[in-house]
Parts: sequence; structure tokens; C-alpha cells
Amino acid sequence: MTAAELAALDLPGRARAARDAYVATLAELVRHESPSLAVDACNALADHLEGRLEADGWSVTRAARDGAGDVVTARLEGTGPATPGTPHGTLLLAHYDTVWPLGTLETMPVRVEGDVLAGPGAFDMKAGIATALHATAIAREAGGLGEPVTLLVTSDEEVGSDRSREVIEATAAEHARVLVLEPGTADGAIKVARKGVAMLRFTLEGVPSHAGLAPEDGASALREFAHLLPWAEDLADPAAGTTLSVTMASGGSAGNVVAAHAEAHADLRVARADEADRVLAALATYEARDPRVTATLHGDVNRPPMEATPANRALAAHAKGLADALGLPWRETSVGGASDGNFTSAAGIATLDGLGAVGDGAHAHHEHVRIDATLERVALLAGLLLRPTA
Repeated sequence: MTAAELAALDLPGRARAARDAYVATLAELVRHESPSLAVDACNALADHLEGRLEADGWSVTRAARDGAGDVVTARLEGTGPATPGTPHGTLLLAHYDTVWPLGTLETMPVRVEGDVLAGPGAFDMKAGIATALHATAIAREAGGLGEPVTLLVTSDEEVGSDRSREVIEATAAEHARVLVLEPGTADGAIKVARKGVAMLRFTLEGVPSHAGLAPEDGASALREFAHLLPWAEDLADPAAGTTLSVTMASGGSAGNVVAAHAEAHADLRVARADEADRVLAALATYEARDPRVTATLHGDVNRPPMEATPANRALAAHAKGLADALGLPWRETSVGGASDGNFTSAAGIATLDGLGAVGDGAHAHHEHVRIDATLERVALLAGLLLRPTA
């Protein structure tokens, strides 16, 4: 399908015509509260998704996760040829869990006011699921799917994706590209790169002693922490996109005891994988000023960075070309937050992120979706499904 043929389908007009249906879909998803570790509530939403997807003609499977809701996988077959054993088609990647506890709807009910739909989890990222449902419907009505499409909706993204990472990577490996339905930025930018994340913890063990009678017999873990903090944070390299922030600390046992224990948590963000290697190697070499104090580093990279690889850049360029052909706005950016797209990009699969919604307030009380701008996302995603490659 040429760019001119795609433009003639008027995908933006089709998306606008589906406005009421889109709003109804999103509102219903938000009304199914789904905190990450509330397994029964998450599975109730998985039930709803399964029913909706099957009614729309998807083939649906579910995979139970220990301590989290089921992972939902839905597939639509394409009409074109495929080479057995070769990655083929598009993976739409989403999650249905949110950071909001059960009962939040009592104080943050779903509201539709003009161009805004507000509610817990609407922006991050139930609108992404709604975008997938309506974009695929538009693509099928407008011209059909030449390549297969898989929608993978996970249940633990907000708490690190430990239970679903294996499924994400295995499913992505079967596909030629991954379109991540996380929200874009507040100004509507698509996310072409994301930082990797390591959540780290230092424990420091010293020697307790009476702070008044024999302070010299003690080895203070808190004093050692005072040396560790600036040394660790100085490993950051803002020019390379590397930040290291000590975010929490605690220590000591009583006001008159030399502190025998301290603990510090740190957040490491990197734009490149080699920077994570550098910082972690350096942190592992820390030697306490007081030899009686033992410092131990815990943790590793949770999500590798989503770098601007050649495959990712080519996919972004293709999407921009489609946006131009459809008369849709295009902005792109790199962000410090991570998503499940970090996994697929690090595995070498072309990945583009931020295709789900336009709005603001992720994890905040003003969380909301801008409906008209998000319908432009629906049109762009439909275009990417109709014309997956240049």
C-alpha cells in the first residue's frame, strides 16, 4: 500500500468517527480497577479483556502468573505470506496493571468533560489498550491486515515486570517489530529512546557501642554512609545521560548507640548499556573508610536501556512518514522512564514506544487523556498496521 493509497483511506476521519465507542471502551477499562498485585481484581479485568477480544475476532490465550494477574495474549492472522521460522508481523505491547489501590474510584471517578477523560490508570495505560482495540478494528475495516498482529497485555509492568519479562521477550522474538502502547509525553511526543534502570541497595554493617561510655569501640555505619553517598553520586555522568541518586536511607538503633547498621537505596538511570556496566563495576569496588565496616551492594539492572538502534531509528522514520502522509502531527523524544519496550529493544527487535495516548498525569491525581489527540494516535497505529514497512 502506497502512502497515497493510505492517505485516501482517511484513517483520521475513521478514528474521529469512533470517538464515542473509544470513550466507552476506555471508561469501562478504567472502571475495572487493577492494582498490580491485586490478583483477583486483575483477573477480573483479564476476563473482561478476553471477552471483548474474542467478540472482536481475536484468538485469545491466558497465562497465569504467580502473585500477579494473568497475561493476556491475543492474535489476529494476516492475509500475506510468511516464512516459517522468520520473525513476522507486529507485536502490540501493553499492560493493564496500575499504581492505584482498590477503592480509588470512590475519590477519582471516571469523568468525561469535553476533550478530557480522567480516571485512575486512564493515561497509564488503559488508553493504550483501547487504542490497540480500535486501531486494529479500523485497519481491518479499511483494508485488512497483511501481516499478523499480536496484542500482549501484561499484569505487572508497574512493579518491574519480573513475572512477565520471559513472556514478553519470547513473544517479541516471533515478531519483526514491537509497538509499545505506553502513553506519549504531555505534548504528544512519541518515545524513541528510554533509559535503563537499576534499583540498588547498599547495606553497611559496623560495630555497636555505647555512644557515651566507649564511642571509640564502635564503628559507625552511619558515618560510613556519609562517605558513601557523595562518592556514589559522583559516578553519575549527565553528559552521557547517566544519573545516580541515593533516594532513601536509614540506620541506627537507639539515640545512645553507635550505629551498627545502615541501609541506602539508589536509583541508577542510563542511556547506554555500557554506562550501566561502568557504574555497577565501580560501585562494587567501594572500600569502607573504616575497615571495621562492611559495605555490600545489592541489585542489578532491572530494565536495559532502549537505545536509538538502527532498527529503532528506521521504525521511527517509517512512522514519521506515515504521520506526514496522514496529516498527523509528529514529535519524538527520549525519556528517563523505562517500559517493557526496553526489553524488546535490548533483544534487537525494532521497537517504538509512546503510541497509546496523549494526556498527562501518570501516577498523579490529575491523570487524564486528551481524547481528540489520542484518536490521532489511533489513526497512526492503524496506519502502521496497514503499512507495517516502508
